[in-house]
Parts: sequence; structure tokens; C-alpha cells
Amino acid sequence: MTKSKHTIIGLLFATFSICVYAEKDIKTDKKEVVVSSEKDTVPFKFPAPASFDVPLVESFDDVDNFDFSSSESYNNFDPSFDYYGIWDTISVNPYKIDLTKKEDTTEIILNDHYQCDYQHPFCGKVTSHFGPRGRYRYHYGIDIDLETGDTVKCAFEGTVRISRRSSTFGNVVVVRHKNGLETIYAHLSRLDVKIGDHVEAGDLLGLGGNTGRSRGSHLHFEVRYKGMAINPENIISFDQGNLIVDKYLIDKHAFNYVKDYTKYKGKSHYYQVRKGDTLGKIAQRNRTTVSKLCKLNGINKKTILRPGRKLRLA
Repeated sequence: MTKSKHTIIGLLFATFSICVYAEKDIKTDKKEVVVSSEKDTVPFKFPAPASFDVPLVESFDDVDNFDFSSSESYNNFDPSFDYYGIWDTISVNPYKIDLTKKEDTTEIILNDHYQCDYQHPFCGKVTSHFGPRGRYRYHYGIDIDLETGDTVKCAFEGTVRISRRSSTFGNVVVVRHKNGLETIYAHLSRLDVKIGDHVEAGDLLGLGGNTGRSRGSHLHFEVRYKGMAINPENIISFDQGNLIVDKYLIDKHAFNYVKDYTKYKGKSHYYQVRKGDTLGKIAQRNRTTVSKLCKLNGINKKTILRPGRKLRLA
């Protein structure tokens, strides 16, 4: 009986010693990270790369399997880190890269039904499409009709890079997405996000409006890759409010519009005078001035315009 008591006491003492030393190791080993169940619900924030002012990504589900010391792991989790080398909170296109000479092809994941999802910014009628506007201007996005105060949502998950007032875009938000794209939301009446905010697809960015260089309330929406615009209607059906494709391949042909527009700008363009036209109306309709029309056509402001006459615009 005495021997059994000694054995039991010995086992208890050994167990207690193991627990004490184990607890000591956990407290003193700085490499060990203990996450309580209470903290598991708090979004984990990535450390920002040295060249960025704010984190590219703020949360992920599997903390235990992520290697923070490996830049390769970081890049694999967030492709946009590999696509961009700077973080600019002022300029829409600070990259100044000529992608018309792009030699490789980049696959952009738009929807993988797991991490990458799409939500329509606003369901409305497209009033102006991607393409040239006269000789001197190019429309790098699309315009969607809305009422001032309508909610504008984020298309993909990402981080707000720009949220400010612009003389041309008015109140504008630019979001850098994890899939490598950036989207622009312009002419807002109110901004509801700030620089560095992490946003999910479908999150509120602001309210629609008519700020900046705008004629009537609408949302000017752009999709860009490394600063250069991509026709949004190549990837999004604005009639249906959903994606056309789940993946989009970007090569130099995606930017053929740059060369086409350069050729277009070099051509002469004409306008045929209609009944009731004046030089002022023609100039306004074609985004030019009366003095330019007079100079190009060898006329003056008092010249009588007869229907059917062709006036050179450029």
C-alpha cells in the first residue's frame, strides 16, 4: 500500500513538472504565436510592404499556414503586390507604363467562386460607352445613369488607393484589387471610404452625383491595369449586371485602341450643316470653338450657313 502511494505521488509530481515546464516554454519562446478563440474573430492585418503606405490586404482565413517571412507566399496570396511597385494616393495613373508593347500575357481572375467575387457597382442604363469623343478626347470608361444619392458599390475586393476631390472626376474613389485590376468611381456626391480601407465586393463606396466635369448625375466607371484603361464591357455585361467571363487575358492587343485613336486623331472630320444650325451650336455639339471652325473653313462669324454644306471639324 505504501509503495502504491509513493508511485501515485511520483506520477502526480512528474505530471505537474511537465505542465510547469511546458507553460514556461510557451511564455518564453517568442516564435510561438498563441491565438485565443476570442481573437480568432478579429480580422488579421498584414504588414505593409516597405514601398507602400498602407497594407494591400487586411485579412485571410488560414493564419496558421501563412509564412510571413516569405515574399513569395505574400505574392501568391495577393497578385496585385506583384503587379504594382508604388502606392500613390493622388494620381490615377502614376505608373506611366506603355502596355501597347507588352510582350507577355497576364491572366486576371475575376471570379473563382471562392476568394474573388464580383458585385455590380450600380444597375443603371449605360449612357456613354468606352471610346473616342471627338478628335481630342477619349472616354476611358463608361457612364451609368443614376440619381444623386444612389448607392455606388465596389466591384471586387481590394484596398482604397484614392478617395478625394478632383477637378475633373469630382469626388472619386480608386480601388486596387487583389486580382491586379484597379477600378475608378467618379462624380460621386459623397465619399464613404478613406485611403487604406479594405473593401469587399459589394461594399458601399459612396453616393452617386454630379461633381467635377460632369453634365447631369451619373457614375463614371473605369477598369484599369497598371494605369491603362480596359474596356469594361469586355468583361462586364452592364445590361445583366454580371461578369461575361471568370478570367480575362491581358496582352498588348487589349490596348489597341491607343494606336487606333492616334490614327483617328490624324484624320480630317466633317460636319454637314442642318436646318437651324449656327456656328455656336455646331461648335458646342462637336466640342470645339467657333474661332477654330472659322479658321479651318475660311469663314467668319457672320457667314450664312446653308443646309447641306460640309464644315471641317479637324
